Amino acid sequence: MTMKRAERLLHMVNILRSGKGYYASELARALGVSVRTIYRDVVDLSQQVPIYYDRGYRLLRERHLAGMAFTHDELLSLKRALERDFSPAGPRGGAGKLRAALAKIDDQLRERFGDRDAPCYRREA
Repeated sequence: MTMKRAERLLHMVNILRSGKGYYASELARALGVSVRTIYRDVVDLSQQVPIYYDRGYRLLRERHLAGMAFTHDELLSLKRALERDFSPAGPRGGAGKLRAALAKIDDQLRERFGDRDAPCYRREA
């Protein structure tokens, strides 16, 4: 199944957010398109997203896309609600999706509000 262009561009940005440099051939393989399509996509994306090339395409760390504009308390509330509802035996792979959402919330808490050792940031296993 072929991805729509907007979906592919968003997926490319998410791949690049990892911080690792990706060659056009790696991105093409991951996204199921030609290397030439990746070159076109990078040109188009670079007008809105700070992409640069250094041993692979990367996002400029200090200027990458802003996270959601949740406040500290809103993020903590979402985190606690997800943890409360977390069930490893959830329907249709829901546990993996909840775990991924919790990880993203934890990342936002650390990136935006600091102290990664604060008890309110620790996920209970």
